[in-house]
Amino acid sequence: MADPDTPATADQAQQAYLDSEQRAGALNEEVLVAQGNEQAAAAAATAAAEQVAAAAAAAEAAKQQAAAADATAVSYRGKVDAFANASFRGARLSQMQVLLTAGSAEDYLDQVSSLDRVAADTQQTLDEANAAKTAAAQAQAQASATQTAAQQAKADADAAQASAQQATADVTSRKSSLDAEAARYKQLYDSLSEQERQAAAAAAQAANEAAAAAAAAQDPAEEAPAPVAAARSNRTEIAPNSSSSSSSSSAAPVEEEAPAAAPAGSSAASVAVAAALSKVGNRYVYGAAGPDTFDCSGLTSWAWSQAGVSIPRTSSGQAGLPSVPLSDLQPGDLVTYYSPVSHVGMYIGNGQVVHASTESKPIGVTSVTGAGPNPTGHRVSG
Repeated sequence: MADPDTPATADQAQQAYLDSEQRAGALNEEVLVAQGNEQAAAAAATAAAEQVAAAAAAAEAAKQQAAAADATAVSYRGKVDAFANASFRGARLSQMQVLLTAGSAEDYLDQVSSLDRVAADTQQTLDEANAAKTAAAQAQAQASATQTAAQQAKADADAAQASAQQATADVTSRKSSLDAEAARYKQLYDSLSEQERQAAAAAAQAANEAAAAAAAAQDPAEEAPAPVAAARSNRTEIAPNSSSSSSSSSAAPVEEEAPAAAPAGSSAASVAVAAALSKVGNRYVYGAAGPDTFDCSGLTSWAWSQAGVSIPRTSSGQAGLPSVPLSDLQPGDLVTYYSPVSHVGMYIGNGQVVHASTESKPIGVTSVTGAGPNPTGHRVSG
């Protein structure tokens, strides 16, 4: 998205700041994904290096095995040569010679048995030596091929790691530029009256709900669960709690839904919902995953971890969890927003989600359709 021009009116300042916040949230998702890719690439490079070392050790062992087999074959070949030389010099090594020279039948049988045994032993040892030599050569060839493949895999892993590091650096640089832009718009936003800020936030939520209603009209199966009348009529501002006292005084307070009670029971979902609701009022911080500050996916992944369930760290990763229609949402389910996905909240029942929205607002509760456009439900197995 191109940077908008310098706002000239209060309405433009409102929209410029809200837009920059949304883009900052989307870019924060890119940073998290890039960092995850970099970590995975580094782990792959380390594993590839270990494979190269193991392959090199195997190749060296195979080389030594082949050398030993060659030496064994040579030694046996020497014995066979000595046997042949003795025969050539007239040693009585044939059965005919034994027959002509034996002093008795018993002497003949003894000599023939000895001769057969010597011949059989010699042939066996020679065969074993040749087999060992062949096996060693094959092992050496296989080890060399494995080493070559491991070295190529290491080169590929190193290249992937370098690419991932560059991607992280690129997106981090972009985020720095966007942070500067957001800071400029925040100064303009801070100059607005409290009433103007409230109007801007209400307009953004109304736009999200209108977009969700239009989508539901086209696909009734994706209709969001409707909050009960009591919750809808009791809209109230959720103020930061003691853990968020350090948040900026210029942060825009937003009218949010009164939080629904956490579902009863001891299921993992109820634990996750209770954990997420316990952080209502805490500050939103880019890249944070608790225990006191959070970004959107940091809150949902932290909350589920309190129930002993591990889910992906990023909102795009959480969007890969099994889909569930909005009309079938259950407490603990996740709802992702935008396309591509760059925001996520946790469904708590009563048509509401708890979410870490932007830096200008503390963690709060709102309607499923009020948290962003393109809401999509996802179920966590826990």
